[in-house]
Amino acid sequence: MLHSANDRAFVATIIESPDDDAPRLIYADWLDEQGEADRAEFIRLQVREARMTADDPELPGVHARAEYLGRIHHVEWASRLPQFNGVHWEVFKRGFFAAARFDHPDQFFGHIAEVGAAAPIQELRLHQFNHPQAPALANTQQLRSIRVLDLNDGNKIANVGTEALMESRYLGRLNVLKLGRNSLGSAGVRAIAMASYARNIKFLRVERNDLFDEGLHYVAESHALVHLSQLDMERTRTGDDGVMTLARTKLLKGLSVLNLSHNQVTDEGLIALAKSPAMTDVLDLFLSGNAITDVGIAALAGSPHLARLERVFLRQNRIGDDGAAALIRSPHLSQLRELHLGENRISDRAGDELRSRFRSRVNLH
Repeated sequence: MLHSANDRAFVATIIESPDDDAPRLIYADWLDEQGEADRAEFIRLQVREARMTADDPELPGVHARAEYLGRIHHVEWASRLPQFNGVHWEVFKRGFFAAARFDHPDQFFGHIAEVGAAAPIQELRLHQFNHPQAPALANTQQLRSIRVLDLNDGNKIANVGTEALMESRYLGRLNVLKLGRNSLGSAGVRAIAMASYARNIKFLRVERNDLFDEGLHYVAESHALVHLSQLDMERTRTGDDGVMTLARTKLLKGLSVLNLSHNQVTDEGLIALAKSPAMTDVLDLFLSGNAITDVGIAALAGSPHLARLERVFLRQNRIGDDGAAALIRSPHLSQLRELHLGENRISDRAGDELRSRFRSRVNLH
C-alpha cells in the first residue's frame, strides 16, 4: 500500500495531471529524501527517456538502466498498490504503473475506481467481456484517462458491443483501440469510423474479424480517422476492392504501418497501392499470405511512392524468380531493413542474387 498521506497526496496530483512531468519529478525529489534512491532514479530515468529522440546516443544507456531498475523492483513496487484477485499491475511509463489488466468484467467493475485512484492508469487490458457488458464499460468514468483500450482476444463484444462502446462519453483521449478477434463485422468498424473521438485514434487493430471489403471501405472513407498511423486488418477477408478504395483515399497519408496479411489481396490490389502517392509515409507493409505474383512485385519494386519502406512482409504468396529479379533491380528500396520472402516460388539461384543485393536484410525462410 502507499506509504503515507504525503505519498498519497503526491500520487493524487500525478493522477490529476498525467501529462505533466513536473509532479513526477517533484515526487522523485521527495522519494530521495525518504531514502528511496532507486525509485527516485527510476522515475527520473523514464521521464528523461520519454523526452529523448530515437537517435539520441544516450538513449540505450538510459533505457537499459531504467529496465534494470524496473525489473528488480517490479514486485516490490506493485505490492504497494491495492491488490485484488484477477487484477494485475503492468507496464511502467514515466516512472509509474500505467497499465492494468483485468481477468474478468466482475473484477473490472468491482475495482476500477480503486485502481484508477492508485496509479495514473492510461491503458486497460480487458478479458472475458462480451457485448452485454459493453454498455456498462462505455459508462465507466475512469475511461476518461485511458489512451489504450485493449480488448484483443478473449473477448467477444461483437458489433452491438462496439457500437455501444463508441457512444461512450469518456473516451476522448483514446489513441489506441485493439479489438482483434472480437466477432466484429463491418457494422462494428463503421461505428468506429464514425465515432466523434476517432480523430484521436492513431493505432487501430481489428485483425481476425470477418470484415471483408466493406470493413476496409468504412475505415478508408472515414472523415474521423484522420490521424491514424497504424492499421492492422490481418485475416479480415479483405480483398482488392477494399484495398483499391484505400489507395484512392487520404487515409494512407500519415499511415506508417499497414497490415493486410492473410487476406485475399492479389496483384490488382498491390498495383493500386504502388500507384498511390499517399503511400509515401508507409514504412512497414505486411502482405504475407495473399495471392500476389511477380506482376504485383514488379509494381512494388518500380514505385517511387514506396521508396521509404523499411520492412516488407511477403511470405506465402506466389512470387517467383521474375519477382525476385524486379526487387533486385529496384532503384527505390534502399531504405529496406527487412524483406521477408519465405514460402514463395523463388529458386536457390534467385535467392542467392537477392542475398547479394540485400544481404542479411532478406529472409527467405
